[in-house]
Amino acid sequence: MGSAEHWMAWPLTCLSESSPVAESACWWALEFSPRVALLEDALLMETSMVQRLWGGAEVLLALLDSAFAQACQAAVPGLPESGGGDAALQPLRGQGSTAWQALARLRLQQGRPCGSVPVSLSMPEPSLHADALPLWTLSALEQHSAVLLRLGCRYWGDVRALPRAGLSRRIGAKALRALDEAYGLLPQPLDWLQLPQQFELRHDLGYPAHHADAVLHAAQPLLRALQSWLQARHHAVLALQLRWHHDLRRIDGQELPAWEALVLRTAQPTQGMAHLQRLLREHLGQQRWRAPVDMMELQALETVAWAAEPLSCLPAAQGQSPSDSLAWHEWVERLSARWGEEAVQMVQPLADHRPECMQRWQAAATLLQSKNPAAARDATQAGAGAQLRQQGTHRGRQPDCADPWQALWPPWLLPQPQALSVQGNRPQWHGPLQLKAGPYRLESGWWDAAGDASANAQVGAPTGLAERDYFVAYNAVVGHVWIYRERVRSEHLMGMTASPASWFAQGMYG
Repeated sequence: MGSAEHWMAWPLTCLSESSPVAESACWWALEFSPRVALLEDALLMETSMVQRLWGGAEVLLALLDSAFAQACQAAVPGLPESGGGDAALQPLRGQGSTAWQALARLRLQQGRPCGSVPVSLSMPEPSLHADALPLWTLSALEQHSAVLLRLGCRYWGDVRALPRAGLSRRIGAKALRALDEAYGLLPQPLDWLQLPQQFELRHDLGYPAHHADAVLHAAQPLLRALQSWLQARHHAVLALQLRWHHDLRRIDGQELPAWEALVLRTAQPTQGMAHLQRLLREHLGQQRWRAPVDMMELQALETVAWAAEPLSCLPAAQGQSPSDSLAWHEWVERLSARWGEEAVQMVQPLADHRPECMQRWQAAATLLQSKNPAAARDATQAGAGAQLRQQGTHRGRQPDCADPWQALWPPWLLPQPQALSVQGNRPQWHGPLQLKAGPYRLESGWWDAAGDASANAQVGAPTGLAERDYFVAYNAVVGHVWIYRERVRSEHLMGMTASPASWFAQGMYG
């Protein structure tokens, strides 16, 4: 209360044009200040306590004008964007030291009085003192305009100049209290706008939607409300559910469920609705619409604290801004929704020294949606064996120290190791192979039971205990290849020996 406060007011008309709930159309304002309220036909915000946070009054004013224009443009797509020199396109707003003054200046700028009193817009709004505000700009006085006009009152200042006791008998104490609140002499009680803890919003369409495009169009107000809710709470969504209500309960003699639902999940938390709209379009296009839809409900199933938005790893199309380009996870999810999850796969690394068990192919959408990939990898391993493997790994060397032999790992593995013939103790593959590097000894996989095929290995690849010596070999026909000699246990010698026919090719370098 008082001159230290600074209030701003915007009209609710365009904001609530297509919003399922009037309050949801104003959630965008809570991103800038917690002191937001709805008063009569306007959205009010007190900004003095947050001006420094946003870089000053001028910067905050520009941000608010832009946010309000975007909200109006989203609610009414045909509305021209603000900007340029056309005054008709400038954002409507009122400012003042009290909420009533800001609302009055907004009404004066709009030029639509509540009564029939003529309006003069010749005086610039910032220089208009509260005493010079017309009666119709304050609802409590406008109700008594006939009486006040007969008393010679045209402006707020004229009313304040009259004897208070006699005026109270004529227009009532309630009107005088509102006038005192407008001048900051009394505190003005307001119901502050608050966000729900959980986002769940229902929208009655008012018309039947018969196909996917109509349902997607009807879902736009719900998605805009979700975006405002996320931005105000500084959260991002990972999973949401869209439900729709059937206009008919029975069609062609068949009972229909009252509600049907669709769950959407995204790998990366997001506040942007463009990606969710694309996913929703793909999924809705695959739905079978058995009856018209007359009501929709959107619910956020999973949200997390919002961090920085990742940049796209794919180049933007010609004439497209980089921010409009698809991010990697958005591209994967879109293809997975269109072709099926199993049709789009990616590699998941596994903590295993055996080359054939170092990775596995998994549905890309499922892998990207895993919040803790490390935990998911550990879950695929035998518990006790995983602990032994980790102990053995950390005991042998520093965990951050890379193995120099890794520089010789081949980029390509054969689907299954290929047995090589041996002549004169030399492995043959389209001719004799010359050993260029090695041996690199591998003893791993002792934690796997003999009859338990590792779920992480490729189909047909060897599993279980692996005791091998790896080499880089070469000849002019096959080039550089990665081969190993399998070491077998000799019981009578109680040691490890190499069998004459135990050479295998496993990797290629070309």
